[in-house]
Amino acid sequence: MLSDYGEVFENVSLENYNTYGIKVKTKYLIKPDTINHVKDLINYLDKEGMPYYLLGKGSNVILPDNDFEGVIISLENLNKIIIDDYVVKAECGVILSKLVREVINNNLKGLETLGTIPGTLGGALYGNASFYKDKSIYDYLLSVLVLEDNELKVIERNDIKIGHRYSSFKERKVILLEATFKLIDGIKEEMEEEIKICQEKRLKTQPTDKRNAGSVFKNPEGYAAGKLIEDAHLKGYTVGGAQVSEKHANFIVNLGGATSKDIKDLIKVIKEKVYEEFKVNLELEQIVIEW
Repeated sequence: MLSDYGEVFENVSLENYNTYGIKVKTKYLIKPDTINHVKDLINYLDKEGMPYYLLGKGSNVILPDNDFEGVIISLENLNKIIIDDYVVKAECGVILSKLVREVINNNLKGLETLGTIPGTLGGALYGNASFYKDKSIYDYLLSVLVLEDNELKVIERNDIKIGHRYSSFKERKVILLEATFKLIDGIKEEMEEEIKICQEKRLKTQPTDKRNAGSVFKNPEGYAAGKLIEDAHLKGYTVGGAQVSEKHANFIVNLGGATSKDIKDLIKVIKEKVYEEFKVNLELEQIVIEW
């Protein structure tokens, strides 16, 4: 039974599990409470032939409009943080801002510029999150515990390839479960000032007042995606309930009731218009989920 592996909920809206706020439901939502329960759950679902999908806070994804007749796995109950001297071990379901706050309170430096990034630690590692001064979540990483081929494996930092908004985890069918960092001495007041600077920058440049899923497109080499979209006169362009943000053109916002189709149709318009104007192909940064 699903309940052997964690909290189970039926016919759940995923509106609060994706930051676009797309209103779609799942037949089951389960929140495993231990790493071993995740392993046992995946084994059970595979044996039963039940479709499943792992979903964090959905801060970089576009869910489909159709309901999911399977099991959504949320790791939000895997949120333990253990600090031993300079070594920090954190489960991947922890909210990134909570982890940053915890290490700052222990006068540890290395993650503070990530404190305003929405989403979970696992999502940040998967997409190589960074913000301000281009500092990466991988800068102080030692290793990541993953579930791959139904086996628990420790992947060392040197065995993980990273790039802009990219980690080699995207090329592997893995579930990220726990990460270990080795941080350095920091001064709490200075780190809090860094977070304040990041927050002010985010508020100034991003549409934090409307539901969105972060940057829509990667920056093409030599260009800024937002500038291309703005120069194509698409700021404020709307399809259904989805709009190119008037604050930052590389964001799509939900004006209220936006569907997955609205967002994907708007993405198509943007790509076509930018190519028509500048002969530049925009590559999607967000992940389009189909089930």
